[in-house]
Amino acid sequence: MDILLAAVSYAACAFGALLAADFLTGVLHWAEDTWLAPGQSPLLDRWVTNDNIEHHRSPGKIRAGHYWSTNRVCIALAAGATLVFAVAGVRAWEAYLVLALLSQSNQIHLWAHTSRPPRVVGWLQKTGLLQSAKIHARHHKNPYASHFCTITAFLNPMLDRTGFWRGLESIAVRLGANVHRATPARNGY
Repeated sequence: MDILLAAVSYAACAFGALLAADFLTGVLHWAEDTWLAPGQSPLLDRWVTNDNIEHHRSPGKIRAGHYWSTNRVCIALAAGATLVFAVAGVRAWEAYLVLALLSQSNQIHLWAHTSRPPRVVGWLQKTGLLQSAKIHARHHKNPYASHFCTITAFLNPMLDRTGFWRGLESIAVRLGANVHRATPARNGY
């Protein structure tokens, strides 16, 4: 019985880490789509802003890149955070699982733009543990202000229904941020 209880506990913690990673992708994706515009920073333009704008103009192009071009920013950020956690003495495996999932969040996002993902990915999409193309397509539809989480199918409905993203946007505007809504897709999903 103790082994079963431990397994359930680990599974619950892993699921919590998955949801935490999904929420963080949502916050970062929302920030990109809402705040970033070309010309704010050459570094951001090169590594984030231009790719984000191009992705919203031609969402399907994400499938054209190779693994490194798709995932380099997420891997670098997760590696940096992993180093900070290690130096700070963080020992919680859940924190490192969140970072590992975040390092692959663009790959998961790419699979959400794929009609025929790898078999195991397709199965995970059917369970909702990974986001499917059908669910992610909602992000690329007018008003382009919802479904920012890119890993699972679980958080977006709740966050969108409660007005979470609109609330964040309202706070950002009150703090002086200029909203730059993602460009509508021109070349299809």
